[in-house]
Amino acid sequence: MTGVRPDGYHLLRTVLQSIALADTLTLRPHDGPFMLTCDIVGMPTDASNLAWKGAAAMAAALGVPLDGWGLQLDKAVPSEAGLGGGSADAVAAARLVAHAHGARMSAAQLAEVVRPLGADVAYFAYGGTVQGEGVGDVLSPLGDVPAAAVVIVRPPFGVSTPQAYRWFDEAQAAALAEEPDRDRGQRGLVAWGNDLEAPVSARHPEIRAIVDRLRWSGARLAAMSGSGSACFGLFPLDVDLDRLEAGWPPDTRVWQTRLLSRAEYDNATVVR
Repeated sequence: MTGVRPDGYHLLRTVLQSIALADTLTLRPHDGPFMLTCDIVGMPTDASNLAWKGAAAMAAALGVPLDGWGLQLDKAVPSEAGLGGGSADAVAAARLVAHAHGARMSAAQLAEVVRPLGADVAYFAYGGTVQGEGVGDVLSPLGDVPAAAVVIVRPPFGVSTPQAYRWFDEAQAAALAEEPDRDRGQRGLVAWGNDLEAPVSARHPEIRAIVDRLRWSGARLAAMSGSGSACFGLFPLDVDLDRLEAGWPPDTRVWQTRLLSRAEYDNATVVR
C-alpha cells in the first residue's frame, strides 16, 4: 500500500501476473432476454455477476442489445480467493460480445470498456506481467518473469475484499497509535510481499500455515494472493509437485498450474 485517497480507496503498488487457471465462458444465440447460467450452484447469475456486467458494458459500448444471447460460465477459479476470477470473467464476456458483433478491439480499447467495472478488471485485457498503481488500474506492462510452476492452495473459506482492507486499516490505525510519527504510506510495505497478508492471517491463521508450508517445500516465492484467501507458491518447472497434493486440512483445495507469458495469455484468451 502507498496511501489512501480521500474517498477511502487504497493506493497500491502491485504486480499482476497471469496463470494457466481459468474459467470458460461460452456465448450462444438464445431465444428471449439475455441470460447467464453457471455450473456452480449458488453462483449469482443476475446483473450482479461480473461476467454479466462485462457483457453489458460491451453491448452498451457497441450500441447493440444483449437480448437474444445466452452466456454460460463454467468455473475453475474459486471465488473470494484473491485470484481475479470474476474480473477475468468480465473481460472474457466483453470479448465474446464484441466478437459476436464483428467488432475488433485492441487491448487498450477493451480495457477502457471494462475499466469502470473494478480496479483490477482492465488488467485482464492485457495479461502477462504488469505493474499496477493507483487503485490498481494504472497499468504498466513489465517484461515476462521467468517461467515457473505454480501451486495454488485455498482453505475452506473465502475472504471478502472489503473486509480484508478494513482489517488492514485497523492494523494500520493500531500501528499509528503506537508510533504516531510513522509514515502511513510506508507501514507494512515489504518488497515482494503482500501488505494484506498479515492482517488477514491474524484472523485466519490457516493462511500463514499455508504460506509457511509452501516456503518449506521449496517455493522461491510464496504469499497470499491479493486479498485472499488463496495462497500461491512459485516452483521450478522440473520440481515434482505431486507431494504437495496430500496432507492439507479437510476441504482445502490445491491446484497445480504455471505462469503465463503475455504471448501465451493472448493465445489463451482468443475467442474460439
